[in-house]
This record gives sequence, C-alpha cells and structure tokens, in this order.
Amino acid sequence: MDRPERSNMDEAQKAKLIFISLAAVVTILLIISFVVGNKARTQRDAALKEVEMLKQDNAKLAQMIETQNQDLEKTKKALEECKAKPKAKAKPAAKSKTTSKSKKKKSAK
Repeated sequence: MDRPERSNMDEAQKAKLIFISLAAVVTILLIISFVVGNKARTQRDAALKEVEMLKQDNAKLAQMIETQNQDLEKTKKALEECKAKPKAKAKPAAKSKTTSKSKKKKSAK
C-alpha cells in the first residue's frame, strides 16, 4: 500500500515542480522584458534628445543662411554701384573731351 501513497506524492511533487518551473520561466521572461523595455526607453529618450538638438541646429543654420543671403545681397548691390560709378564717370569725361575738341575746331575756323 505504500506504493499508491508514493505515486500520489510523486504526482503532487511533479505538479509543484511544474508550477515552480513555470513560475520561474514567467519571472525570467518578465525580468528580461523589463530590461529590454528599459533599454528601448533609454534609446528612445536619447533619440528624442538628438532630434531636438538637430532641430535647434537646423534653426541656427537657417538663420546663418538668411544672414549670409542678406550679406550677399548687400555685396551685390555694392558691386552694382561700383560698376555703375565708372560708367557714370566715363560718360562726363567723354563729353568734356568732345566739347573741348569742338571748341578748338570752332576757334580754328
């Protein structure tokens, strides 16, 4: 009669062992999921910080480009003015030469 009692104990011990094994597996999976989740959260936070920094850099670069474009426009206007000044000076000089020549010709006649 000892045998049926042993088989009952063996089955109860097997059930406990299976339950404890499943609990251990679930606990390990839970710990792993927490670790992986924490790493993912950390990476997400780092990526969000990087995105924010890139947005700020983008805004700074856009401002720099705008400033450089304004400087370029000023330089172009100054260049246009410089090109226009020699032409304006050359025309009155040419007129004065022609007027002095015409006066000489008139006086020679």
